[in-house]
Amino acid sequence: MNKTSKIFAGKNIYYYQTVDSTNLAIRRLADEGAPSCSIVLAEEQQKGRGRLGRSWFSPPGCGLWFSILLRPRMLNPVNAAPITLVTAAIVVENLRNHHNLPVNVKWPNDLLFDDKKLGGILTELKGEPDRVEYIIVGIGLNVNQQPGDFPAELGMQSASLYMAGGRLINRIDLFLSLRKDLLKAYALFFRNGFTPFRDLWKKNNRTLGQEVTVSWSGGKLQGKALDLTENGSLLIEDKHGQINIVNYGEIN
Repeated sequence: MNKTSKIFAGKNIYYYQTVDSTNLAIRRLADEGAPSCSIVLAEEQQKGRGRLGRSWFSPPGCGLWFSILLRPRMLNPVNAAPITLVTAAIVVENLRNHHNLPVNVKWPNDLLFDDKKLGGILTELKGEPDRVEYIIVGIGLNVNQQPGDFPAELGMQSASLYMAGGRLINRIDLFLSLRKDLLKAYALFFRNGFTPFRDLWKKNNRTLGQEVTVSWSGGKLQGKALDLTENGSLLIEDKHGQINIVNYGEIN
């Protein structure tokens, strides 16, 4: 057992050098009966994934790539949906408070520095229409990459915590700090819903007040992002002055 594995021993943290993706790895463990709050953490993902089937560049030694398994009681998929926004709000608040980094969130799942993407969240679940069996929250965070570390096609739109703060960050310390804050937040979310996190998300967002285009399979909507509902949906005023409630999609 190496030094890193010893740090994680007894915490239901599964540490790997390489996996296909941390979401896929934790899903396999979930289907084998792994307990709630288990985490898969990897140095490298060979098939890291983002939303809408996109790949996520996950090289070894410079980022945080991990997925959390949650088994909430008495929760349906609709009420589970805002967990992505909860995760984004807590990660950004941690980075601001502990590392003084000027990072923001973009609805629904992007973490930004200087309008460039430095992290993302991929949430998946298994269950029935009225019941969630388990939730997987996957987090990819660029930590110590320098500008030249990104592929050419990603370089102009990608950032890292190093680029945001000008200093290297201990990834193990950051992971353990995020784990503590996230597990505490999830427990509150399962008790009280999204309401305790709504203002926190709004405080650190880069979406509200902006002219946006939200796209989803089969359609899109242009307008001004006005506010966030109590369940994390986006309120958009279109060119006709009509207020639209957007539950899912991606801001281009």
